[in-house]
Amino acid sequence: MIGRPTNRGGNCLRPQLACLLVLLLALAPDLRAQGNSWNRIRYGGGTIVAKVDPYDWNTTLTISADKIVMVFGHRVTLSLKPSQVTALSYGQEAHRRVADMVTLSVFFTPLALFGLLHESKNHFVGIEYTDDKGKPGAVLLEVHKDSYKAILETLKAVTGQPVKTSQ
Repeated sequence: MIGRPTNRGGNCLRPQLACLLVLLLALAPDLRAQGNSWNRIRYGGGTIVAKVDPYDWNTTLTISADKIVMVFGHRVTLSLKPSQVTALSYGQEAHRRVADMVTLSVFFTPLALFGLLHESKNHFVGIEYTDDKGKPGAVLLEVHKDSYKAILETLKAVTGQPVKTSQ
């Protein structure tokens, strides 16, 4: 057997690599689904009446192709179809647009203005929408600096709405 090298054990890793590859492919949809959920978000105000601690960063935002779900303070849930979103805004523009929506709202409450009157350099995302009854609504979210770009891009891709910004 001259001229033909033998590689005993070289084929031992192939079944293991194949199993690992199959496992990764099977888990890929779950990994993508988790990538569209964020929980380091603070509810800054809007037309949703939710009693949340001003220091609570546990609001959850989950975005999928057919649904946008926000859970405020583990009690109040807002579920929207992407087609219900009428506008997206970022920065001080988000502050102004959501504040305008709240003042025009029929159900004007002091809780709705929670957090809207203070200015800062934080990352604010505004989501304007119409509910199932056709009434306009808005939500102001303060998002973590590491995730605001991904949230805006995902919202933009799912809703087809441009993001209005101001500095």
